[in-house]
Amino acid sequence: MACFGATLLPTLALNLILVSNSLDGHDNTQLASQWQQATRGIVSAPSVLDNNYFKLLRLRDRMPEINTVVFGASTTFSIDQSMFPAPLHIYNFSKNGTGLSTVIGEAEYLLAHTDNIKWLVIPLDWSVGFIYQNDAPPSLDLSIDPPRTELQQASLLQKIRDSLSYPRIAGLFRLLRNILVAEHKYATFRQIFLQPASDEYLCQDGTRAKDFDIQGRGNCRGFRADGSWTYNGMDRVGDARRLIMLATASNSKYPQNLLKTRGVPNPLYLQRLAALAHRAEKRGGTAIFLMPPLLSGMGAEFMRHPQWSAYLARTRQSLFDWAKQENLVLIDAEQSEKFGCTANEFTDEHHATQSCYQKIFSTFWQNDGRSNAVLNRMSHHTTHK
Repeated sequence: MACFGATLLPTLALNLILVSNSLDGHDNTQLASQWQQATRGIVSAPSVLDNNYFKLLRLRDRMPEINTVVFGASTTFSIDQSMFPAPLHIYNFSKNGTGLSTVIGEAEYLLAHTDNIKWLVIPLDWSVGFIYQNDAPPSLDLSIDPPRTELQQASLLQKIRDSLSYPRIAGLFRLLRNILVAEHKYATFRQIFLQPASDEYLCQDGTRAKDFDIQGRGNCRGFRADGSWTYNGMDRVGDARRLIMLATASNSKYPQNLLKTRGVPNPLYLQRLAALAHRAEKRGGTAIFLMPPLLSGMGAEFMRHPQWSAYLARTRQSLFDWAKQENLVLIDAEQSEKFGCTANEFTDEHHATQSCYQKIFSTFWQNDGRSNAVLNRMSHHTTHK
């Protein structure tokens, strides 16, 4: 009991505070959303990997100001307002792990229940397998808060077990080490353990920031007011060749995704997506579909592979034929090097940072003939308005 009281009890107490702040995140998430609505600053939500509720709150608050929504998972986190012409006012609604079936449900809801959303940006991810999944698109109601997850509903016993797990203890000791080396030790301790978020601080460009997540505080890493993610303080790819070799190995997730349907996209998804685009066109907008960028050289390596190339070629040709048949806008950004993107603009094989996406959209608006149809629609809508 003495040993427990001297070692594990303080560890348990401190970790219970951290676990409660991260898992009982609805209240803290509301605080994070309210702070960003008031300041337009950068905010890291209480849970890095579960940002659905935060993005939903922000979308509702931003709805009167926007006419364009960017959908998807973390592969489109970097897309921001600066990449679009002035008539398009965006909110990046992408969230970790959001599959294409959910994206379809979200877009269908917004077109059915709003008047101002006219432009949709929708990624078609083969690398993470979303276009091959067979889940039926759900009927969603974005006016209702999502239910609390099992973790958020965890009992006290479950929270105690989680608090005494090795990852939690290791993470706690890292935080304590940060406190020991901090210039203002009490202030650092207070921000981590005694309040729901860090103190407000300024980024290098003068933007205000506040961290509701306990990891990586002070890095200005989080969501901007337009919903895009900053990637500040995150490592960039150093050895691209090594990652590409691992990505093309038979046990890699990328070939495994291609093998699910031998490269055939879900036809129901394509049918529903085309219907979304045509519905948006009737209200003066359209959908821009995007094949997200991969690490420089990775897409080309897959197209040279003796086995995977056939499946990827089938995917690409299916999407090109579909876009041509339905007269849709499809940006093929998969081989990012064609747009001038380099390895140090990626955090891993399929997460491109803002600078890469800026090159892609700049090329699209300036040099891609298909963008003329989008620009003409914008011009007509602005003149009519």
